[in-house]
Amino acid sequence: MSSNIFLARSTPTDFDATVRSAVETDEYPELPEQIAELESVRFFGAPESRADTFEKMTAGDLVAFHQDGEYVGVGRIKTTFEDDNEWATTTVWDDTSTPLIYTVADFIPVAVPTTAVHRIFGYADGYSPPALMRVAANRVTNRSEAIKQALKQYTAKYS
Repeated sequence: MSSNIFLARSTPTDFDATVRSAVETDEYPELPEQIAELESVRFFGAPESRADTFEKMTAGDLVAFHQDGEYVGVGRIKTTFEDDNEWATTTVWDDTSTPLIYTVADFIPVAVPTTAVHRIFGYADGYSPPALMRVAANRVTNRSEAIKQALKQYTAKYS
């Protein structure tokens, strides 16, 4: 299993449409070939400006989604691809314009303040990650599965 951890900023509407809820592919025409054969899929994207970070994503990497001061979900990267025709931007998203798509497996919703998650990685209170970032390896002191479990347990305890 890969050990990369990514933090991804998301908009509530678009996150809910394609990550919190899986997209039923039979409801959409002209899907990108990378997801066309799937019955349902969860996915999100990164802007071109984050291409260097996107290119480091591999299957099994952990991704944690944040918005409005809270981490709202965590899952594993399944596949990545460039959406050259911007299908997602023009078909399913309202506020997100991102051609770099990653599919998400093993998704669980969480509710954890950003400050709590950022402390895990040694970031200062008030730190605001860019649209997509990879946590530096020297900041990751636990296995990604342990981090995912901690977010799940925090949510169960405080929600």
